[in-house]
Amino acid sequence: MEEKIRSILAGILEVEPKGIGDGFGPDSCQNWDSLGNLRIITALEREFAVKFTWEEISSMTNFARIREVIARRGENR
Repeated sequence: MEEKIRSILAGILEVEPKGIGDGFGPDSCQNWDSLGNLRIITALEREFAVKFTWEEISSMTNFARIREVIARRGENR
């Protein structure tokens, strides 16, 4: 799961996957703007076959939080 998330972020934001750590987010990547965020959410929903709530989307502010939300969703299946 973690590598899939990292790969999605890297592809959309045009960064190296190895540079994506827990704190990686909009503050550390200038390509992570509102359009980038929309593309990330859409790609994650498609990849993990989920539909995030607005609350989940607003909490997904960095790599660690994205991983937590998706992991929690996996537990609830």
